[in-house]
Amino acid sequence: MRPVFSSFTPAYKIAYLFLFLLMGVVTAGILTKLILMIPGLSNGGKVTAIYVGSVMQSVVATALPAYLIAALTHAGPVRYLKMTGNGRTGEKVMFAVLVFLFSYLLASFLSQWNKGMELPASMREMEQVLRSLEDAALETTNLLLSGDTVRSLILNLLVVAGLAALSEEMFFRGALQQFIQEKFPNGHVAVWLTALIFSVVHFQFYGFLPRLLLGGLLGYLFLYTRNLWISVIFHFINNAVIIIMHYFWGDSQWIREIEKMPVTGSFALAAGISGLCTFLLFRVYRRRNPETVKTKRIVPEVVNRGT
Repeated sequence: MRPVFSSFTPAYKIAYLFLFLLMGVVTAGILTKLILMIPGLSNGGKVTAIYVGSVMQSVVATALPAYLIAALTHAGPVRYLKMTGNGRTGEKVMFAVLVFLFSYLLASFLSQWNKGMELPASMREMEQVLRSLEDAALETTNLLLSGDTVRSLILNLLVVAGLAALSEEMFFRGALQQFIQEKFPNGHVAVWLTALIFSVVHFQFYGFLPRLLLGGLLGYLFLYTRNLWISVIFHFINNAVIIIMHYFWGDSQWIREIEKMPVTGSFALAAGISGLCTFLLFRVYRRRNPETVKTKRIVPEVVNRGT
């Protein structure tokens, strides 16, 4: 596709990215209804509708807008999105796995802390609305995770873990984070602004902090490795672990205890150590790979080269 909007400023790229997102959400909703009218799917029930809607949202509303804006503004959209290999893939995959393991306790602590937050009495009505939204999202998640067949496990790994990870990383890290970094010379600003938007657009107040951390980790993986697939792998692992745990041990007592783990001083200390270890891991990687770590402004003229 010819980059007809190659002269767009970063602000225009971001604006069109979200415009395409809005158009994609509407289109995905229409396509979902049409697909569910197909014989054999029309009687599939709520779970089938959720799967079809999830696929349409991931492909049409998230991945496609990212690719389109990259194609309209850059000669090599796949290269711009950093979806081509750039060497030392095995080392980078291991780095992503270690980041997940090291940061797990910190993410768990933030999740429990965030879930237990209470708004002031003057904001009680808002809290009820936020809780109802959270309950609705949790109900959908539990419905998908309640499947006890191998087919449901595979579907969840493909759709909920895999496709969602790929589409969201294309949109948020591949497109949005790079557009923001073109606007601001500091890559750290791009990472955390993207992470903030990533957490906000999920519209889950009681999952805001762990999702903000997730967005930050994904952003730094992308910033330091310059390979979108590393962020996709981390995102997939994050989603897949939850799916696999609920499939094999969903009814286990220890799973329920973990989900209700209280926020204690020892838990906070463990989370702090987890965060410190994660920070040091990124620091070591940055020192070992100075040639791929770019925290300064992305130069569009260099990125735009392609066929």
